[in-house]
Amino acid sequence: MSNGLLYKLAYDEAVRALSEQQAMIDSFRDRAGLVFSAGAVTASLLAPRALDGGGWSSPIWLAMLCFLGVAAASLGIFWPRKWESVVNPREVIDTYIEAAEAPPVEEVHRELSIHMYGSYRNNDEGLRQFALLLQVASGLLTLEVVLWMMATVIGS
Repeated sequence: MSNGLLYKLAYDEAVRALSEQQAMIDSFRDRAGLVFSAGAVTASLLAPRALDGGGWSSPIWLAMLCFLGVAAASLGIFWPRKWESVVNPREVIDTYIEAAEAPPVEEVHRELSIHMYGSYRNNDEGLRQFALLLQVASGLLTLEVVLWMMATVIGS
């Protein structure tokens, strides 16, 4: 197999990897929206019943803090970030197409593959942060539900 075909293979894999990363980013944001929605629905359904019993007990305060934590963690996932998912077409045109001496396509595939791998690595840390934030939000949601249920039982 010639180097040209191998560089094309590397380029195709780099494109696929960045596409999969973008899908992961979208998935994290979708799940964060669901967790936040679940926390809001839980609070809106269980808080009135828990507050019927009188004052603000410790479980109520803790449940509210958990909901705020769910909201903050979800916001951390929704907050805009600079992701590297595409190569700047202007740079490709200037560097490779309209250069004084255009390089062979194999070299373009090689250079773009290396550049995209760097983007993939840069994005990886952000995805790790998303995973941690989603775990925190999910744990706080579980704790929120338990605390609201406790507050409802105590208030009854």
